[in-house]
Amino acid sequence: MLPTENPWPAAIVLVCMAIVFIGIFNSRRKTSSLVGGILCLLLAIGCFVLDSVVLTPGEQVTQNIYDLSEAVKKQDVPKVLSFFSNQAPERDQIKHAVEGVRVHDDLRISDVWVSFTGAGSVAVSHFRANASISVTIVGIAGDIGYHPTRWELDWQREAGEWKIIEVRRLHPINGKKVTILSAQ
Repeated sequence: MLPTENPWPAAIVLVCMAIVFIGIFNSRRKTSSLVGGILCLLLAIGCFVLDSVVLTPGEQVTQNIYDLSEAVKKQDVPKVLSFFSNQAPERDQIKHAVEGVRVHDDLRISDVWVSFTGAGSVAVSHFRANASISVTIVGIAGDIGYHPTRWELDWQREAGEWKIIEVRRLHPINGKKVTILSAQ
Protein backbone atom coordinates (compact mmCIF):
# COMPACT_ATOMS: atom_id res chain seq x y z
CA MET A 1 0.00 0.00 0.00
CA LEU A 2 1.30 3.40 -0.93
CA PRO A 3 1.49 6.10 1.77
CA THR A 4 -0.95 8.24 -0.22
CA GLU A 5 -3.67 5.56 -0.12
CA ASN A 6 -4.41 6.20 3.55
CA PRO A 7 -3.57 9.57 5.13
CA TRP A 8 -4.67 8.58 8.65
CA PRO A 9 -1.49 6.89 10.00
CA ALA A 10 0.78 9.79 9.07
CA ALA A 11 -1.79 12.36 10.21
CA ILE A 12 -2.21 10.66 13.60
CA VAL A 13 1.56 10.56 14.16
CA LEU A 14 1.85 14.24 13.19
CA VAL A 15 -1.01 15.27 15.51
CA CYS A 16 0.62 13.32 18.36
CA MET A 17 3.90 15.09 17.65
CA ALA A 18 2.05 18.44 17.62
CA ILE A 19 0.56 17.65 21.03
CA VAL A 20 4.04 16.86 22.40
CA PHE A 21 5.50 20.07 20.93
CA ILE A 22 2.65 22.19 22.29
CA GLY A 23 3.02 20.49 25.69
CA ILE A 24 6.72 21.38 25.69
CA PHE A 25 5.83 24.94 24.73
CA ASN A 26 3.35 25.20 27.64
CA SER A 27 5.96 24.04 30.16
CA ARG A 28 9.11 25.76 28.83
CA ARG A 29 7.74 28.61 26.69
CA LYS A 30 10.21 27.86 23.88
CA THR A 31 9.04 29.42 20.62
CA SER A 32 10.64 26.63 18.61
CA SER A 33 8.30 24.12 20.28
CA LEU A 34 5.26 26.17 19.30
CA VAL A 35 6.54 26.45 15.73
CA GLY A 36 7.16 22.68 15.66
CA GLY A 37 3.62 22.00 16.92
CA ILE A 38 2.03 24.29 14.35
CA LEU A 39 4.20 22.79 11.60
CA CYS A 40 3.11 19.26 12.57
CA LEU A 41 -0.57 20.31 12.48
CA LEU A 42 -0.10 21.87 9.04
CA LEU A 43 1.64 18.71 7.80
CA ALA A 44 -1.26 16.60 9.16
CA ILE A 45 -3.68 18.73 7.15
CA GLY A 46 -1.33 18.37 4.17
CA CYS A 47 -1.67 14.56 4.39
CA PHE A 48 -5.39 14.86 3.63
CA VAL A 49 -4.84 17.42 0.88
CA LEU A 50 -2.26 15.12 -0.73
CA ASP A 51 -4.66 12.17 -0.42
CA SER A 52 -7.38 14.09 -2.24
CA VAL A 53 -5.01 15.14 -5.05
CA VAL A 54 -3.09 11.91 -5.66
CA LEU A 55 -5.02 9.04 -7.25
CA THR A 56 -3.10 5.79 -6.76
CA PRO A 57 -3.39 2.85 -9.19
CA GLY A 58 -5.51 0.96 -6.65
CA GLU A 59 -7.87 3.91 -6.33
CA GLN A 60 -8.05 4.20 -10.13
CA VAL A 61 -9.08 0.55 -10.50
CA THR A 62 -11.58 0.88 -7.65
CA GLN A 63 -13.11 3.97 -9.27
CA ASN A 64 -13.31 2.07 -12.57
CA ILE A 65 -15.33 -0.66 -10.82
CA TYR A 66 -17.90 1.89 -9.64
CA ASP A 67 -17.98 3.63 -13.05
CA LEU A 68 -18.39 0.27 -14.80
CA SER A 69 -21.27 -0.68 -12.49
CA GLU A 70 -23.03 2.61 -13.26
CA ALA A 71 -22.60 2.03 -17.00
CA VAL A 72 -24.03 -1.51 -16.63
CA LYS A 73 -26.99 -0.13 -14.66
CA LYS A 74 -27.66 2.42 -17.45
CA GLN A 75 -27.20 -0.33 -20.10
CA ASP A 76 -24.66 1.92 -21.83
CA VAL A 77 -22.96 -0.74 -23.98
CA PRO A 78 -20.28 1.54 -25.55
CA LYS A 79 -19.31 2.87 -22.09
CA VAL A 80 -19.19 -0.66 -20.64
CA LEU A 81 -17.03 -1.91 -23.51
CA SER A 82 -14.69 1.09 -23.09
CA PHE A 83 -13.51 -0.52 -19.84
CA PHE A 84 -12.45 -3.68 -21.70
CA SER A 85 -9.25 -4.29 -23.60
CA ASN A 86 -9.73 -5.08 -27.29
CA GLN A 87 -8.03 -8.44 -26.57
CA ALA A 88 -10.51 -9.40 -23.81
CA PRO A 89 -12.21 -12.65 -24.90
CA GLU A 90 -15.45 -11.80 -23.07
CA ARG A 91 -16.30 -8.60 -25.01
CA ASP A 92 -19.13 -10.14 -27.06
CA GLN A 93 -20.54 -12.04 -24.10
CA ILE A 94 -20.47 -8.87 -21.98
CA LYS A 95 -22.18 -6.89 -24.77
CA HIS A 96 -25.05 -9.39 -24.90
CA ALA A 97 -25.31 -9.54 -21.12
CA VAL A 98 -25.55 -5.75 -20.79
CA GLU A 99 -28.18 -5.61 -23.52
CA GLY A 100 -30.25 -8.42 -21.99
CA VAL A 101 -29.97 -7.81 -18.26
CA ARG A 102 -31.52 -4.73 -16.68
CA VAL A 103 -30.01 -3.82 -13.32
CA HIS A 104 -32.37 -1.92 -11.03
CA ASP A 105 -31.51 1.10 -8.90
CA ASP A 106 -30.82 -0.97 -5.77
CA LEU A 107 -27.36 -1.95 -7.11
CA ARG A 108 -24.87 -2.22 -4.26
CA ILE A 109 -21.13 -2.73 -4.74
CA SER A 110 -19.28 -4.10 -1.71
CA ASP A 111 -16.25 -6.12 -0.61
CA VAL A 112 -14.01 -4.25 -3.05
CA TRP A 113 -10.29 -4.97 -2.98
CA VAL A 114 -7.48 -4.64 -5.52
CA SER A 115 -4.12 -6.40 -5.59
CA PHE A 116 -1.24 -6.05 -8.03
CA THR A 117 1.02 -8.54 -9.76
CA GLY A 118 3.72 -8.29 -12.38
CA ALA A 119 5.51 -5.32 -10.79
CA GLY A 120 2.25 -3.38 -10.68
CA SER A 121 1.40 -3.78 -14.36
CA VAL A 122 -1.54 -6.14 -13.77
CA ALA A 123 -4.28 -5.60 -11.17
CA VAL A 124 -6.75 -8.16 -9.89
CA SER A 125 -9.94 -6.70 -8.45
CA HIS A 126 -12.58 -8.50 -6.45
CA PHE A 127 -16.03 -7.18 -5.60
CA ARG A 128 -19.62 -8.14 -4.96
CA ALA A 129 -22.46 -6.60 -6.96
CA ASN A 130 -25.93 -7.19 -5.57
CA ALA A 131 -29.10 -5.88 -7.21
CA SER A 132 -32.55 -6.68 -8.42
CA ILE A 133 -32.45 -7.61 -12.09
CA SER A 134 -34.77 -8.20 -15.02
CA VAL A 135 -33.72 -10.46 -17.88
CA THR A 136 -34.65 -10.60 -21.58
CA ILE A 137 -32.15 -13.14 -22.93
CA VAL A 138 -32.62 -16.25 -25.05
CA GLY A 139 -36.37 -16.52 -24.68
CA ILE A 140 -36.32 -15.78 -20.97
CA ALA A 141 -38.03 -12.57 -19.91
CA GLY A 142 -39.06 -11.27 -16.55
CA ASP A 143 -38.06 -10.07 -13.15
CA ILE A 144 -35.51 -12.32 -11.51
CA GLY A 145 -35.56 -10.43 -8.22
CA TYR A 146 -32.65 -9.65 -5.96
CA HIS A 147 -29.52 -11.33 -7.26
CA PRO A 148 -26.14 -11.47 -5.47
CA THR A 149 -23.02 -11.78 -7.63
CA ARG A 150 -19.29 -11.90 -6.99
CA TRP A 151 -16.63 -10.94 -9.54
CA GLU A 152 -12.90 -10.95 -10.18
CA LEU A 153 -11.54 -8.78 -12.96
CA ASP A 154 -7.98 -8.72 -14.27
CA TRP A 155 -6.85 -5.26 -15.34
CA GLN A 156 -3.86 -4.17 -17.41
CA ARG A 157 -2.44 -0.72 -18.19
CA GLU A 158 -3.06 0.20 -21.83
CA ALA A 159 -2.27 3.69 -23.11
CA GLY A 160 -2.30 5.06 -19.56
CA GLU A 161 -5.68 3.55 -18.64
CA TRP A 162 -6.64 0.41 -16.77
CA LYS A 163 -8.49 -2.00 -19.08
CA ILE A 164 -10.15 -5.32 -18.23
CA ILE A 165 -8.38 -8.28 -19.81
CA GLU A 166 -10.26 -11.11 -18.11
CA VAL A 167 -13.54 -11.57 -16.24
CA ARG A 168 -14.29 -14.28 -13.71
CA ARG A 169 -17.71 -14.54 -12.14
CA LEU A 170 -17.64 -16.42 -8.86
CA HIS A 171 -20.36 -18.20 -6.93
CA PRO A 172 -21.43 -15.71 -4.24
CA ILE A 173 -20.95 -18.19 -1.40
CA ASN A 174 -18.33 -20.80 -2.27
CA GLY A 175 -16.19 -18.66 -4.62
CA LYS A 176 -16.01 -21.24 -7.41
CA LYS A 177 -15.99 -19.93 -10.96
CA VAL A 178 -19.38 -19.86 -12.74
CA THR A 179 -20.30 -18.66 -16.22
CA ILE A 180 -21.05 -14.97 -16.65
CA LEU A 181 -24.73 -15.51 -17.44
CA SER A 182 -25.25 -18.28 -14.90
CA ALA A 183 -28.49 -18.22 -12.90
CA GLN A 184 -26.50 -18.47 -9.65
